[in-house]
Amino acid sequence: MRTTIDLPWHRCAIIAELAYRLHNRSPQFGKTALQKTVYLLQELHGVECGYDYSFYTYGPFSSELLSDLDFVQALRGVTVDYVGAGSRGYEISPGDENARIREKAAGFLAEAAPAVDRIVDEFGALSAKDLELRSTLVYVDQDTKRDGESLSRDELVRLVKEIKPRFSSEIIQDALADLVSKGYVQIQEPRTVA
Repeated sequence: MRTTIDLPWHRCAIIAELAYRLHNRSPQFGKTALQKTVYLLQELHGVECGYDYSFYTYGPFSSELLSDLDFVQALRGVTVDYVGAGSRGYEISPGDENARIREKAAGFLAEAAPAVDRIVDEFGALSAKDLELRSTLVYVDQDTKRDGESLSRDELVRLVKEIKPRFSSEIIQDALADLVSKGYVQIQEPRTVA
């Protein structure tokens, strides 16, 4: 008779770890910021969290991650509070059992630590809106490359502008320049004829 349950502790631990690390760093570490941060960890650094993403209203989205967040909240690894008034949305904070949840997958977190450090350093202070735009740029870039295509800077900006019309072309260009400077997106520049 089996007396243990196999739980995805690595997935629970990454949620608890990000809540722990971003609680006082992120302008508002909520559900959208969690979605985008985990997506960037997986896509840009190859951290095997095990989430499948599809494109949704606010960019890359995983329903499994949302379900796991509820589970980690039930285990008291995090607290998820609705924030009204000016900010709106949710705030994810470490819960009473945060350290215990992280200990359950200490090996996974140790292996992922360099990637988590880099993501926290480079994206941790961004708003959910900024993370939405950057993760959308990465999603479109990765998706077109999977299809064997390569987009120029202008093509990528135009495509993201069609998907996210609330962002100006200038803001999209700035976010793209940030991703290119960090080596996360490589742009196919048009060849000049001499």
